[in-house]
Amino acid sequence: MQRKLLKQWISVGLSSTIAFAGIGFAVSSVLLPGQTEAAAATATHSSYDQFEQRLKKPSTLGWAKATLINNIDEFSLYQATIATLHLENAQKAYLPTAQQRIEATAIQNDINKVYEPGMTMNTVRSKVTSSKTKIVLQDLNSIGYKLETSEGMFYPVMDYKSFKVFKPYVKPDIQAYIDLMATESQQPSTADAALRIGWDEVLERTLAKEAFLTKYKSSNRTAAVKEAFVLSRMYTFYGTSNTPLFDYDSMTINPEAKAAYEKALTSKTSSEIKASGVLTELQEFLKLLDQSDDTKTQAINDFLKGISS
Repeated sequence: MQRKLLKQWISVGLSSTIAFAGIGFAVSSVLLPGQTEAAAATATHSSYDQFEQRLKKPSTLGWAKATLINNIDEFSLYQATIATLHLENAQKAYLPTAQQRIEATAIQNDINKVYEPGMTMNTVRSKVTSSKTKIVLQDLNSIGYKLETSEGMFYPVMDYKSFKVFKPYVKPDIQAYIDLMATESQQPSTADAALRIGWDEVLERTLAKEAFLTKYKSSNRTAAVKEAFVLSRMYTFYGTSNTPLFDYDSMTINPEAKAAYEKALTSKTSSEIKASGVLTELQEFLKLLDQSDDTKTQAINDFLKGISS
């Protein structure tokens, strides 16, 4: 049992300190020789309560995550789903504090000395020499954050890829939500006001969010996905400040964007286009572009204002 648990922790990147500390608190949820099913159910309930208690204190957030990884296969579908959402809530609530901890000048300098593009938080932790910096990075890594950098600053963000270990145990809508968030977490759409993904991927992510909202109208995470969808849709029809859909001087559409959008529409059936608000809007948008020789006209401005209202 312990070997299985250790393998799980390693696969999701928990620190060795948390992992080994966590091995002990799985025992209460194991069906021991002579133990009744009722006793086992009580043990599972205790593991859930233990998780919730550890979630309440910032100092034990990492342990809370380890507890969930360790015991989620013994939770009910409802318990597993609620616990996963509670973990996300706690990580998001602590994120401003996590950012403050890593923003200290000494810690920023320590990271900068060893950092190379693509390094994980755990790798950086292993390379810095300051014990204080090591502790901060270890804490943030165990809680479930990943390291990002922008404009010379290093900061923690939610690592939704680590939530994929919970997918087999939660409700379908939360499985889909984890996939959406993990995609963005692993490769953010933007950085420094510029797109970091291609126009085809911009549209694909927008459609994925739209599909979630269509399928899961009453999900606990519908509001969060709707907020992300609004932003993603804006990228589709406007781009970003440093990667605009229309060139600032010529006011012509980015040719790569138009080609990606045309290819996407060609790959869809008429019924698929009608079933999607985004694709329907995109089809009308491209018709206007063909009429204006790919130049942004007043008619296109009016169209964009109309879909944005």
